[in-house]
Formats: sequence, structure tokens, C-alpha cells
Amino acid sequence: MKKDLITINIDVGGTFTDGFFVWGDKVSSAKVPTTGHDLTVGFMECIERGAEKMGTDLSEFLAKASMVRFSTTMGTNAIIEKKGMQIGLLVTSGQEEKLYSVEGEFKVNDYFVKPNLIEGIEEEIDIEGKLVREPKEEQTLKAVKRLQESGARMVVISLENSYWNNSNEREVKRLIQEEYPRHYLGSVPTLTSFEVSSRPDDYRRLNTAVGNAYIHRPMKVSLYRAEDKIRSHSYNRPLFIGHSSGGVAAVAKTRAIDTLNSGPVAGVFGVKALSEEYQMDIIGADMGGTSLDLSIVKNGELPFELSHEIKGLPTHIPAIAVQTIGAGGGSIAKMEQGEIQIGPESVGGNPGPACFGKGGKMATVTDADVVLGRISSEFFLGGRLELSVDKARKAIERHVAVGRKNTAEEAAEKVIIKVEQKIKNAITGMDSKGIDTIVAYGGAGPMHMTGLVKEKEIKRMIVTPHSAIFSAFGESMMGILHTYTRPLWEKSNVETLIGQMKMDAEKDMRSEGFSLEEIKFDIDAISYDPDGRMDEFVSVSEKRKKNELATLRLHARGDAPISVFTEGKCGGEDPSSARIGEREVVWRGEKIITPIFAFEKLHRGAIVKGPAIIESVDTTIPVVEGTLLRVDALGNGIIGSKKSDISE
Repeated sequence: MKKDLITINIDVGGTFTDGFFVWGDKVSSAKVPTTGHDLTVGFMECIERGAEKMGTDLSEFLAKASMVRFSTTMGTNAIIEKKGMQIGLLVTSGQEEKLYSVEGEFKVNDYFVKPNLIEGIEEEIDIEGKLVREPKEEQTLKAVKRLQESGARMVVISLENSYWNNSNEREVKRLIQEEYPRHYLGSVPTLTSFEVSSRPDDYRRLNTAVGNAYIHRPMKVSLYRAEDKIRSHSYNRPLFIGHSSGGVAAVAKTRAIDTLNSGPVAGVFGVKALSEEYQMDIIGADMGGTSLDLSIVKNGELPFELSHEIKGLPTHIPAIAVQTIGAGGGSIAKMEQGEIQIGPESVGGNPGPACFGKGGKMATVTDADVVLGRISSEFFLGGRLELSVDKARKAIERHVAVGRKNTAEEAAEKVIIKVEQKIKNAITGMDSKGIDTIVAYGGAGPMHMTGLVKEKEIKRMIVTPHSAIFSAFGESMMGILHTYTRPLWEKSNVETLIGQMKMDAEKDMRSEGFSLEEIKFDIDAISYDPDGRMDEFVSVSEKRKKNELATLRLHARGDAPISVFTEGKCGGEDPSSARIGEREVVWRGEKIITPIFAFEKLHRGAIVKGPAIIESVDTTIPVVEGTLLRVDALGNGIIGSKKSDISE
């Protein structure tokens, strides 16, 4: 890696904003609370903290940076919290109720679009792409006016069979823009389905267009604000945003829907790096403040899905497959009908868990950890935030031990048992048969998964020095990726289509600083079964059946600077030089004086026997009784129940 090369990688989560910074051979990290009112505040604070650790100031750091990558759950959160734009929807007359969905399937008007904001217009394209009826100007504009008067702030145009021929969608958009020019205050932002998907299936194309429109404004405002802020400190390249398909691209060349789940996806790149380094299949388990994201890397391949779902709606967005459940450090713990319930609601970073002392009153998983002594009240975030044991205890007593004779410690331990069972059930439900290794990451990942190595299915767990900021770490391995698509017909000239897409790619990549020689292209196609509606990859040269629909795709990739693991020499097994103290911790209902070790001080080769607590600046690793943690030659912690499992 070049000595003067600086890359800045920021992952904005629901509770914390994480940073991983590379300057030549030097790496550093930072973790700050996410600022929900304006995500760019925490974004800049994180970069400033990284600059300090690198021994420079913010402006010099950004002026010298060759790349700033950004990943986020912002779009996902906007959907979960219903904070997206109010959408008006224009469909083919007669489809207002059906919305092209199969009977019984979830529809966009069940979540994203209010029923009174759907209008039908008379037009028709037949199944062979023939224009049967053009939309009428008067009817179209009256429908748009009704949508506006009902509160629509953006209009999505999704007409039946527009895959075959998008002329009617183009005409409707032209009519709207002619009636409401962009320079008018009453201009109507519009989006057509063909602009977001060139794949068949009206239902999924409609879902894709509506999902994109729903989160467009909040994403646009935050991302351009972030780019403006770093440019004000002399950063002179594009801000690159993570895509769910597994790459990054300039904000200006990104659709909002492409960024969904980009934070968790970035973490999977870190899992892939470990899988390649250790030559084994691995389950990735990312537990932050809000959720648990699970993935599987087999044979060094990233898990991939062609139709990512948004709130149960299948779309045409390809994505790295990540399974998410509501279980994080900030997940609310409460009693419901005599049972402890964990999540899916989370307190986020502000006010945060009760122990943060910022006004939060609800009991959380982190409050339970504090009550049990697993998390130090004095060393949280490296001592930058002092936690209140008293407030954590009161929250647990008020919301979990209520109506029972349990002590706060007993109730807290039941919270931990419940959340760990939830994690175990989620992993068991995955296609993970035969995989015996987990990498636990996220601020709360190592905290709540080390006990899983005592289960017979799990042989070992990996915890890296970057576990708490692992998505930002994985993001540093994501290269530039642009994807271009064209409808592929039986009589299509494939070479002509590829040439068109390459021209688009070269234009986009040049604007991001890549020469033609640096761009790598690969091509595939997606076939579509109109009956089963199941997509699959096919070879471009593969002979297609008559009437089979397909989409031609070209991927343009640009290598980006990445970080690698460095191997060192292992010393003896004695960890005593890293011991920094001891404290009372509750283990299985018993208070035990437990040794505390600093992860950063453990030399390679050191072995810690449980019960013990290992603390790092951004996370805590409880080593439960009957397990061992060994620091290997790469500096990673390997946890297992037998010495042979951690010494391979």
C-alpha cells in the first residue's frame, strides 16, 4: 500500500457511527454516537476523531484523502420508521386495486402508498409491446392534480407492460413536466418504472420504483449535505456511497434504493476477507445497537439474491443477502404477558439505554449487561462515556422485574439468556449446515455470542481487533461498481447493447477518476420465467427459449485501495501482561471476582481461560466458563471450548 494513500471509511448505524481509517501502513478507528437529527454531524465528528488519531487536523486529512466511502442504514430506517416521501402512484386504469400483484401477495398500498393516492389512467401496451392506446392529456393531468391535492410530493408512473415498450410512461412524464415545469414552485417530481428497472414483471418493477421514490428525498438531502461538508474541508473527489449489490459509487450516480442495507453489506466484505484468509466457510453475525444481521460466506463467495425484498415486497434490486432481526444492544427489554420480550424496537443512540444517562428510561440489553458487570461503567467507549449502574438497575427493575420477586441481577440475566436464545434461533434457521465457525462483530456482537461456542454445532468464534467497527472495516475492501442493464430480446444485437453500456460506463468511471485501462468489465444476463416469476443468471451466449424474457447486464469495476491482515510471530500463552484488573461479574446467577484483560495488550499466542472479561476501546468480549480465547498470528481472537479448536 502506498505510503501517502489515505482512505476514510464511515458506516452510519442506528446507534453509532463507525470509522476505519487507513494512511499507508497505519490504520485507526473511531466510534461516535449517531446524531439522528442530522446524520452528517456524527459523520464529521467520526472523521475528525480519525484525523486526531492519525496526528493531523480534519482539513489536512480530507485534503489528502484519496477516497471517502460511506455506508448507512439510513434508507432502511426511513422505511422502518415510515419517514419517506408521500407518494402518488399512476397505474394503468383497472389496476388501481390489483397493482399487478398476485392474489394474496402484499402490495405497495399496504405500506408505502395510501389508497387515495393511487390513480388509474387509460392507456395500453400489449404483451408484444405494441402501442394500443396512448394516454390522454386531459385525463392524465386531472389525475396528477388530484394526487397533488391529496398530498403527494412525488409521482411514480408504473404502467402495465412498460417493459416491452416504455413509450406511454415517457409520454405521461412529458405531459406532467410540460404542465409543471421544474422552475415552478409547484413542479411535480416524477419517476417512471423504466428508469429504475429494465427487467420484466410489472409487480416487482412497480415495487422497485415506489421503494426508490419513498426514500429518495431523505437520502438525497443527507448524502449531498455530507458531500458538501467534506468538500468544505478541501476534499476534491466524489463521496462514494455503498451499494447493496456489493460495491461503491459516487453519490451523483446512485439511486436511493441501491443503498439499502449498505452498512450490513459492507460487513459481509470483512467476513469474506476472513473466509479467504482462514480458508473456511464462515457465518457472519453483526450485532450493533439496533439489529442483528446474519450472512454466510461459502467457498469464498458472497451470498447473493436477485430480488431483494423491502418490507416483504420483492423488488428488482440485486443485493448481497443479509438476514436481519431486531436484536441489538439498544433493543428494548420488557415484560409482555408474563414473558420477556426483546425488541424489535430500539432506543437508538439518543437518548440511548438508561445507563447512558441521557434521559432514556426503557430497559435495554446493554442495561442488563451493565447490571451484571459484564460491561464496565467506567471504560465504555474507552472511557468517553461513563455509564450509570444505578439507572440501568432501576430500568431493569421497573420494566423487566416488575410483578416478580426477581432481583435486578436475576432479571438482567434472563434478558441476556433471552437475547442469546434469539440469536441462536436465527442462526439455526439459516442454511448453515456444516459451518462451524462464526465471526462476531458490531459493538454488541462479541458481547452476546461467545457462549455459542459451547453449542455442539459451533466449533469456534472469531473476534477481530476491528470487530466494533467491522462494517467500516469491510467497507475499505469495497471497490467501485456500476451496473448497467438493457432488455434482451430474441432478435437483439448483443454486441450493440454491450457497446452502448460500455460507453455509459466509461463516462461514469472517468468522472470518478478512472481511465479506460483501469476499468474491468464482466457481462451476464438474467432470465425470467413468466409463470413461476423466478429469476436466474444465464450465460449471454446461452440459447434462450422462444418468448423467454431476459435482461442483459454489464458490470464496470474499478479497483479501490484495500486493507489486508498482517501476520505476526506468536509468543507464549501467558496473558498476564495484559491483565488490567478484576471486578465482580454475575455468571449463571453467581457473583464471581473476574479477571479483566485489555484486548490491545494481549500478545499473539496468548490464551485467556474463562470466566474472564476482555475489554477493547469499542467492545467487550466475555469469555464464559469452559471456553478459551487465543490471539492468533493475525491478531484475531479465536474462541473455542477446546484448545485444538483455537490452535488450527
